[in-house]
Amino acid sequence: MPQKSGKLEEIVGLFRNESKKGEIYYSGKTKDGKPVVMFRNSYWEEGSNKPYFRLYDKTDQVQSSD
Repeated sequence: MPQKSGKLEEIVGLFRNESKKGEIYYSGKTKDGKPVVMFRNSYWEEGSNKPYFRLYDKTDQVQSSD
């Protein structure tokens, strides 16, 4: 039976950044220009079924002055 070889398609390139609190995170833009940010999952535990990183769409957030 022939084996399928998976082809990888680049989605986004990530840059390493450091927050003001000294935490490392990664950010970049997808091919179509959508900004994303990736954080280490602070709830990750060895042997758990929780992801080591979490990737988010970066959206503009408007705060109300009420």
